[in-house]
Amino acid sequence: MLESLWWQGVRNLGEQTLALGPGINRLIGPNGAGKTSVLEAVHILAAGRSFRTQHLRRALQSGAEQLWVGGVVNSPAGGLHRLGLAWDGTRRSRLDGRWMQGHAAVAEWLPVRTLHAGSFELLTGGPEERRRLLDWGCFHAIPGYRLNWQRWKRAHDQRNAALRVGDRAGAREFERPWVAFGAEISEARARYVEAWASATTAAAAQFGFGERLEGLGLKVRMGWDRERQLEEALDRSRESDEERGFSQVGPQRADLDLRLGGRAAAEASRGEQKRLVTALVGGQARMLEAETGRSPVLLLDDVVSELDREAVEGLMAGLRGSHWQILVTAVEDGIPGLRGEDSGQLFHVKHGHVKPAPAA
Repeated sequence: MLESLWWQGVRNLGEQTLALGPGINRLIGPNGAGKTSVLEAVHILAAGRSFRTQHLRRALQSGAEQLWVGGVVNSPAGGLHRLGLAWDGTRRSRLDGRWMQGHAAVAEWLPVRTLHAGSFELLTGGPEERRRLLDWGCFHAIPGYRLNWQRWKRAHDQRNAALRVGDRAGAREFERPWVAFGAEISEARARYVEAWASATTAAAAQFGFGERLEGLGLKVRMGWDRERQLEEALDRSRESDEERGFSQVGPQRADLDLRLGGRAAAEASRGEQKRLVTALVGGQARMLEAETGRSPVLLLDDVVSELDREAVEGLMAGLRGSHWQILVTAVEDGIPGLRGEDSGQLFHVKHGHVKPAPAA
């Protein structure tokens, strides 16, 4: 659980420390007030990047020279941890008072999933975001995945660097670790997706729209011909790789094959697609809890306007019974599916400042 969040230099937000509660936290305010920026700050702390832009520079407040985000998390498995991220042209990550190399050690303690307008393009867009979603799940649920992925990525980058300059002998030096760790992470992805399909179906039922996603099919496309081992696929591709200057097969080309009733999910109705993406994220949250005992933090940015009323009511009713921490934004209070004591903590957001509503 994220117990507190602090930010400075983020978008239109004034510097502030915010105490968050367990369960549902509602951030209510007009458009442009800063609600989404609060969720963005959480996402930056959790993932080392924004869900709104590829460049942290664009999340920097006008006139500011640096961006800071910090927080305190309380994990049942690991106790209290202080997380931090600073950006002044270079990203630096901090865990329990120590500067870290990379952001992975920080991200491990704050598993966050986000649903926003762009999330619903997951099924119709390119494979990069689907791979990112898959790797997030493997990173948090499968022991050793992060290290194997980092080792494969290092070999992949070094091989490609050699291929770009025509150093064929140099490129071949990195093939052994590229194949070994690439096979490891690909097998882990396949295992994860097999369990993820069941968890997604369960999440859809939890959110009240299981019957709308009947016939769900979820498989991973490895990034090469399934009939071959990765080493064999590389052998067949090596000459072409050397001519083109980059690796053409491998885990970097993996994708998700998503189907509803035997048809590609990208061809489903817009409403079905939004429900499917919601269920995929919910499925990952369920798996994280089942596999690690840790509860995720869900960031829901204006889902009231993205989903129809029935879907919002089902989603919120399902989330009320979970042990997850949720931050949800809306223009007005009275989110469908939330009522009374189950509606959680309320915050009013206005002109870049967040104010907790007094307890009733």
